[in-house]
Amino acid sequence: MPTKGLLFVLLLATFAPFIEAQECKTKFVVVYTDGKNSQIGLTADQKKFWDREGAKKFKGMCLDYKEPNYIILWAAGLSGAELAKVNLDKFNLTRAAGQSSFSTASEGSPSGISRDAYMVSESVYFGPSGVVRGRADYWIMDTSKNTYPVIRKGQGYRDVPMGKMNGPGEKASASDMASTIADPVAAMENALKWLKKEKKL
Repeated sequence: MPTKGLLFVLLLATFAPFIEAQECKTKFVVVYTDGKNSQIGLTADQKKFWDREGAKKFKGMCLDYKEPNYIILWAAGLSGAELAKVNLDKFNLTRAAGQSSFSTASEGSPSGISRDAYMVSESVYFGPSGVVRGRADYWIMDTSKNTYPVIRKGQGYRDVPMGKMNGPGEKASASDMASTIADPVAAMENALKWLKKEKKL
């Protein structure tokens, strides 16, 4: 005669697929793109978030690489870079030419570089600019339609309270003065929050 423990295990094994199917009301997959190529799967940070808190926070939703209901596509981007380009080009040329100092435009310019003159042989501090912003853009696509239409667009980013140091001989780029940086975890979480609300999970 089977014991109570054995009966419980047999029942659990029998009904496990049903229980799992009941809990998984919406299936999704996360895909990264650089504009040319795409890669399916979570980044290390996204996986850490999902394993530690995401699965609990978003009950009724599960990762499914085979038959997802929704695709969360994301990419890293930078806005406002063109506005800072002139000052950055000027700064890089000055350093490359080995000139002794360099002054940028007046304070309040969108460059993010302070007005002080900097020595070429010294490190330069780039303060964060509200104009230059990094972010992880996301798009949610519905796989139930043939064309996989985008049903939601959004972003994920983190503020950068500190600026960035640029060492002697280093070229400066717009990302050095970005006031926010791309956050793939925030992009994924924001997408899931919207799906949860939309699907009333």
